[in-house]
Amino acid sequence: MSTHAPHSQASLLKNVLVITPLSLIGRAGTLLIYVVLANWFGDPAEMDFIYYYWGIAVFLIDLLSAASAYSVLVPLLAEARAKGETEAQRCVQSVFSQYIILMPGLCCLLVFLSWTVSQLFLPSAGLSPSTTIGIVCGFLCFAIIAAVRWMLKAILDTYQAFHLPVIVQGLRAILVIGVIYLCKPFLSWFSIPLALIIGELFQLLLLFCRCCTVLNLPVLRLKLSWQITPYTTQFLRQCLLMMGAAISDGLNPVVDRGMASALGTSSVSKLDYALRLCAIPETLTGVTLPVLLSHWATISSPDSQSGNDLTANGTQLQRSVWQSVVVLLILMIPFLISFYLFRVDIVTLLYGHGELSEAGQSHIASLLGIYLLGMLPRLISRLLIRAHLARQAHPTVVTATLIRLILNPFLNWFFMQYWGLEGIAWSTALLSYPILVYIAFMFWRRR
Repeated sequence: MSTHAPHSQASLLKNVLVITPLSLIGRAGTLLIYVVLANWFGDPAEMDFIYYYWGIAVFLIDLLSAASAYSVLVPLLAEARAKGETEAQRCVQSVFSQYIILMPGLCCLLVFLSWTVSQLFLPSAGLSPSTTIGIVCGFLCFAIIAAVRWMLKAILDTYQAFHLPVIVQGLRAILVIGVIYLCKPFLSWFSIPLALIIGELFQLLLLFCRCCTVLNLPVLRLKLSWQITPYTTQFLRQCLLMMGAAISDGLNPVVDRGMASALGTSSVSKLDYALRLCAIPETLTGVTLPVLLSHWATISSPDSQSGNDLTANGTQLQRSVWQSVVVLLILMIPFLISFYLFRVDIVTLLYGHGELSEAGQSHIASLLGIYLLGMLPRLISRLLIRAHLARQAHPTVVTATLIRLILNPFLNWFFMQYWGLEGIAWSTALLSYPILVYIAFMFWRRR
């Protein structure tokens, strides 16, 4: 223990210092995509339609992978890898077989249900039927490809091969913007989902090749199988729990967009533009979350512990989490204060060079200010959730997201009566505080 802990902390610090700047470049590229869309397309009714279905695609990606299968596979694969590389290969092949077989059909079903429900409150914004179908199907393909890409990222993160995923994410932004620029005169609105699909395919191919190398698993040896193994049983059982959490958490922005659509044209777009700017502080901390999850999963793996080390490793995990929270507070409190004070200038700088009106920019700055008031507890909650996932304490994460899912629509409705679109932002900001209290209490009470 005395030699393992310093080595583990040094490895964690090294990965954070190397990966953080690379990840920030990639996340900045994602923000640049939204800045380009705001300046090239503005906030007409057609963009409300685009952003709504983009939001559904993001919800499906979280549901099927980013917030569920990814979070389950990392600690599961870390546990298998502790038994040997052959066991790790067996884990990946059995899990991926079930995932690839089940995920596309489930995604198609969910998109169809989402489209049917959304027609009740968000029509096609005057788009032709062919354009409407093309956009919806385009975001469906985007969701399926991105979900598989997140699974490949889970493998690389488990092996602490963080470099390639963050590098290709930055390159993907350049590719997406270039495709939109080239195709916009010919394909108009459909250029957006097409560019996103091409960007995801680019990442998928590179990550797949890297995963085969890391696992020492030739492509010719890959095959799908319906055979159920202990890994697939554990994976599917835990995925169901995490999908419940993903549904609860992912439905909140969908509900927000749906309720915002009742407030008139451009309401959905303004919410999205404000949320893209809120992603800046989330990005500054979020780039370290895969590193922390991999590190904490290794500490918590039962096969890496023995007898007397169980209590010591539990203490090490709590110490590491507490240190991460303290560092987050020291770094982010000054940043969030500055971000809040200069929010109007930031909105003008990023969104004030194209189709977006001054009134629209002012409205976005107002929404951004409200969201920022709940940002610090949200950042700490995201950190603590990874600690729960490393322990495989999935019911706690599910419960926290259910609390938000139940309370969010009621608070939205109540605050919208007084503040309109700003009421939706107030609901999101205020809910961050009780959620943090619950997640923190459940983590530190466990011994």
